[in-house]
Amino acid sequence: MIEDALVIVPAYNEAAVIGETIREARRSAAAVLVVDDGSDDGTAEAARAAGADCLRLATNLHYGGALQAGFRYGLKHTEFPYLVTFDADGQHDPLYLEAMLEPLRSGRADYVLGSRFLERAAGRRQPRDGVGEGAPPARGMSLSRALGIRLFARLTSLLLGKRITDPTSGLTAMSREVARVFLLELFPQDFPDADVIIMLDRMGLRVAEVPVAMRPSRSGKSMHGGILRPLYYIAKMSVSMIHLATRRDLKARRKEAELAA
Repeated sequence: MIEDALVIVPAYNEAAVIGETIREARRSAAAVLVVDDGSDDGTAEAARAAGADCLRLATNLHYGGALQAGFRYGLKHTEFPYLVTFDADGQHDPLYLEAMLEPLRSGRADYVLGSRFLERAAGRRQPRDGVGEGAPPARGMSLSRALGIRLFARLTSLLLGKRITDPTSGLTAMSREVARVFLLELFPQDFPDADVIIMLDRMGLRVAEVPVAMRPSRSGKSMHGGILRPLYYIAKMSVSMIHLATRRDLKARRKEAELAA
């Protein structure tokens, strides 16, 4: 049982699936916080019934805003050394949480990504259903989404000077210092993905990946669904990555976050 991390689950209108997700997560982690992002379908009630603490937002702040609310709560109201982000729709398997936390506990990283596209997951051969190394898109992933991940993986790897295979993963683990940095206004309110990896690297914080396997969404929903949203995501993320890669004040901003703690 994990007792040194707060698992933060942002959720918007996930009442149909959140209970199963939380019950599963609670078998691996002692502390689970659901951030109900202005839902109108009983998400908060279902989360509490399954054993999670729940922070209800009065209005929909979108994915990044909900994460920030969870980080703020964790930093203010708990003393856990680590925070984990975990999707509400069942894609993430809590059995990988220990592996996610190991680089933090050993002092090898400040921020850890769960990668679908590394070959091995917890000692098991992972099917090559990712988009790295010429592989086809993962199950349930649109072609535009798959191409976007491939583009951002290559660009992020180029900018960091190290291989990053899954920069858009929503399964992450971080130190409290990284969570404080994420409270800055630099943190995107809609799609915090590859751009925040660039930001952390430019701040001198260490990023690592751990191989995981992901499952199909129980709800069948995607924040990148449709035609226009993936195009907006690719355009917006490209601009944000270039902007953060070229800023010269990010180490000073990291210091600002430390002083504000």
